[in-house]
Amino acid sequence: MLPKVIREHLNLNAGSEVSIESGAIRLKRSEHADPNWRSMEGMARGGESLTQALTEERAAENAHDDARVQGD
Repeated sequence: MLPKVIREHLNLNAGSEVSIESGAIRLKRSEHADPNWRSMEGMARGGESLTQALTEERAAENAHDDARVQGD
């Protein structure tokens, strides 16, 4: 547990992650590259169906592969 003064200085809350580098006393708040995926729910709503686009792309790839196999 970190002292309150340090937590406040680094703006750390319950559940915040920190990394500790060896060889020095240095605290660094861990930054997550990936946002919370739950916050992205519905962001593509109303646009093209991504599932339909993927299905069509896969069908085209399969047709191309089938044509290559039959042409050999």
